[in-house]
Formats: sequence, C-alpha cells, structure tokens
Amino acid sequence: MYYQIKGLVLNSNTYGETDKIAVIYSYEWGKIQAVVPSAKKINAKLASATEPLTESEFMVFQSHTSMRPKITGALIIKNNSALKTDFNKNLYALYAAEIADKFTPFNMENAEKYELISRVWELFADCKYPKRVLTAFTLRFLKLSGYSLSDYIKNNISAADKQIENAVVKLSRCSGSDADNLSDFDDNKTWNYVEGYLTNYIKRPSVSVFMRKVNL
Repeated sequence: MYYQIKGLVLNSNTYGETDKIAVIYSYEWGKIQAVVPSAKKINAKLASATEPLTESEFMVFQSHTSMRPKITGALIIKNNSALKTDFNKNLYALYAAEIADKFTPFNMENAEKYELISRVWELFADCKYPKRVLTAFTLRFLKLSGYSLSDYIKNNISAADKQIENAVVKLSRCSGSDADNLSDFDDNKTWNYVEGYLTNYIKRPSVSVFMRKVNL
C-alpha cells in the first residue's frame, strides 16, 4: 500500500551499490527506517529530500507492516540550508538528530518530539550560543523520553554543584529561543555534565567524538 507521511531525516547510510537507508522521524509513524532507491546515483531525484536535517513529505510503499517501507517520491518542506552550509551549526544539528535517534524506539509517534526536533534545527540557524541550545534540547528530549536530569540532581545532591543545578533548571524550562538571553552561564561546564549524564544510557554519539577533535 502507498502512504503519504511527513518526516525529519535524522541520518542516512549507503545500502547496496546505489540505494540508501534513511532514518526518518515521521509525524504519523514515529521513527522509521526507509529504503531510498537509487539515491546514491548522480542527480538522483530523491537524494536532496532524504539528506539529514531535511524535512520532507514522502510517498512510501509498504506491502506489509513487517516490511521496511520504500520511498517512491518526496517533496522538500524545509531544506534547512543555513545549517548545511555552516560547519559548526551543522555539527550541532546533527548531534541533536543523533540524540533523537538513539533515544527513540521505532514506530512510536510523538508529536511533541517531532516539533521539538524541527524547532531546534531552526534555532541553530540563528542562535548565538548553539551549545546552550543543544543543552536545552537534550534536557527536554530526555524528559519526553522518560529521563529527567533535574530529578536526578534533586535525588543526588552531591552529583552537581549549585551553578550546574541552577543551569539545568533554567534550561529545562527554557523554550529554546530564550536560551541566548540567559545570563551567568558556563555553557561548557553545563553541557559536559549533561553529556556525561547522557552517556550513562547510550554510547557517546559519533558526532560528539568528532566535535571534541575540532574543539567545539
């Protein structure tokens, strides 16, 4: 059967000689893996619409729920070119995408998560403090996934100093667009603590390893 879905491309990888597999957070189905036929070919029609950090409307074919869906057509909704052409912003947005991928099971839709991912990609394009925005996103996404760092700090008084505790509370309540206006912040110290908490549950994201190498 054919279905029309809206989705955010979190990542993609080569699949065979000419195809690729895209991990998509769809509004209707949640996270899915979909085959993108011939996407590795030069001038492939589906290549741009299935690039990471792109929001697209997809036509997919799935003969049975146990089968991996296949993308047969796509229309770009939002290209997020400002992220893709800026090296640093691109890395921060990819980190957010990797967090979303690792903390989301397949086929469990969540409109709040969808909007949060889409919104943070927009924020990275214009924000002054991308690490702070990434921290705020991570805290909110973890909470939506059933993990709450603020609760952890409350129950483990010695786990963080007062500055980190205050920063976590502020950022966990922050809409994202307000992050640039917060004062008295040690972005690196706060993010290192949040990332340390994050890696209690997942292997350190590959984007994080690369960002450390380039001192971001």
